[in-house]
Amino acid sequence: MLPELREAIPGNRVQMFLRCFMEQDNFFGRAESEKREKWNQMPLKDLPVAELKNYGGRLIESDMYDAARMTNVDWQVWYFVRRDGYYALLPDVQKMRALASALKTRIRGEIAAGDFNGAIHDLKTFFGLAKTMEAHPTLIGQLVGVAIATIALNAVEELIQQPGCPNLFWALTDFPNPFLALRAGFEGERMFIRADFESLENATDPVADSLVLKKIEKYEKLLAMEADHSKGDTHKKAAEWKASLQARAKDEGEAKAARARLIEAGLKPENVKVWSPLHVVLLDEVMLYERLRDDVTKSLNLPFWRAKPAMVEAEAELKMAMDKSRFLELIPAVFKVKQAQTRLDQRIAYLQVMEALRLHALLNGGSLPASLAEIKLPLPVDPFTGKSFEYSVKDGAATLHGENPLPGSDRMNRYYEIRIKQ
Repeated sequence: MLPELREAIPGNRVQMFLRCFMEQDNFFGRAESEKREKWNQMPLKDLPVAELKNYGGRLIESDMYDAARMTNVDWQVWYFVRRDGYYALLPDVQKMRALASALKTRIRGEIAAGDFNGAIHDLKTFFGLAKTMEAHPTLIGQLVGVAIATIALNAVEELIQQPGCPNLFWALTDFPNPFLALRAGFEGERMFIRADFESLENATDPVADSLVLKKIEKYEKLLAMEADHSKGDTHKKAAEWKASLQARAKDEGEAKAARARLIEAGLKPENVKVWSPLHVVLLDEVMLYERLRDDVTKSLNLPFWRAKPAMVEAEAELKMAMDKSRFLELIPAVFKVKQAQTRLDQRIAYLQVMEALRLHALLNGGSLPASLAEIKLPLPVDPFTGKSFEYSVKDGAATLHGENPLPGSDRMNRYYEIRIKQ
């Protein structure tokens, strides 16, 4: 279900995907996009199969196909992320969503026409597109990758319900786990904060407070933007952040303690001693930001059920610290990102179990197993709990359920009912 090494083509995947927009402007224009949106929401039985035959033509069959199989992934945005930080523009990321929409339309047309081999062929391109986002040095990029892969899985879910569809258990089992790693995105987040304060951290001479204030005001504006986005009560607090730093700088005890912490953190004492109190307290808050961010992210690469206790504890400490420094509100919502990554892996695991049920029924006269333990295949656990999914059979129908990915909300909570057509 992912492009294979034998299909590999030299080149940069990102550049080739973006080239698709240069070649067919009309295909991505408003009129065609609205048609795609309508078709992608339409029941399979109502799709205009004849009109969708070979939908996208050469664009999907050749250009997107080649892009997904290219050996390199270079977004060429490290410099801009380092230079602009939170203000970096990422128009190329959003373009990938349009490619996902076109692929979904083509694959749904193939499913409706009973062209299962064609659908699977194009799904490999679809998942290759999603994996391309893994190398993006921002969390936004990887969350878009999660969204694209989820759209592809929706198509898989439709596909396996069709009579005669090949079984995809081993193809789904072959997916990497987790499907999308988050390392590049978090390394990007670490990089641009560090890069933005390098000049202050490495200064060997006193830095004028006017220059320190410019840096503070840059982030004060960013905090105000975050407040506008959340529509909370943080807008006023964001405006107070500069005043709080100035107040700390005037407090001799605060400035002395901050200076000591910077030296303890490894900054050169001879440099720290010549910095102004405002310079010192600002870097003290940056160091606090980095420590608490690292506490939240240190368990990121563990399975969700093992990472959750440490993340919850770290986020509780972070929440308390935010009352003292609004700058900490810029720490990414790590736990939510981890949830999104795991939601995707849970969807894959659900589909693996359903395909295992189909295989079992094929070998046992169409009967569903009484329990998952009867299935002689390596079934996945629920990525949220590390335990088996809940499964039961009654009146010839099975139910399959896992942990709610968003406790307190049923928006993403899934219960599957499985019946085998004879």
